[in-house]
Amino acid sequence: MQTKISYLVIFMFILLSGCRKDDPTTGNFPEISFPDEKSLSWDYPVKPGSDKWKTFQSHDEMVEACDIPESVLPGLKTEELLLICLNYPLLSDIGAFNFFADGYAAYEMNSNGIREFYQRKDAPTVIYNYYKQLQLETATMYSSYFFVFKVSVVEYILSAPPVISKYTSNQRKQVASELLLKLNIKKSQRDDFSFEYLNSTYLALIKVIKSDTSGKLSAEDEKLAGYFTGMFPAPENIIKQVEQMINHYL
Repeated sequence: MQTKISYLVIFMFILLSGCRKDDPTTGNFPEISFPDEKSLSWDYPVKPGSDKWKTFQSHDEMVEACDIPESVLPGLKTEELLLICLNYPLLSDIGAFNFFADGYAAYEMNSNGIREFYQRKDAPTVIYNYYKQLQLETATMYSSYFFVFKVSVVEYILSAPPVISKYTSNQRKQVASELLLKLNIKKSQRDDFSFEYLNSTYLALIKVIKSDTSGKLSAEDEKLAGYFTGMFPAPENIIKQVEQMINHYL
């Protein structure tokens, strides 16, 4: 009798363990490593400042020159593809718009690399690992401006609807926790991270926490997110509302 009970206990343990493993609402991000950015398998052949670049007569020509060949895209590992996307020669154009969100939308439209990244199943794992390894403590606005800018770009990728829709519930919690950690670092270094670069973190938190499984926001949440799409500070009462939402979620 005792032997049968022991077998039953073991069987139930295996069964429950299997359920937890397959449960789409659970699961942590696996850790990954990234290749050396100086030795990627593909790089943009034409860049700003080159003789070829100087011959371009329009922005459309520049955008076309930054396309990754369709023959190359499928063979790029997702972690390498992300690094190539972040090396996009026209990435700084995002900052030329009045609203960072508009600049990022133009980047999504122009870059076939980021559109390919969105389609990858492991995109959430790759962008989360990249964001987690970013060291904001040593960043300074004056000596590391492009890095400070790129952190916001990464936060936009991290909270893009095609990426959010692939998160499990547990992963969304992990993303929100990492965003909050980075937000607190930014707030402690206000000389280096202006309102514009805090806004990208607040916006990402709203999108991750409030989005449904398809990555979309409700009309009410869209209105709330709208306060953080530009370069100006949101009203204090809106910031408090978002911070209460974050604390309640985590």
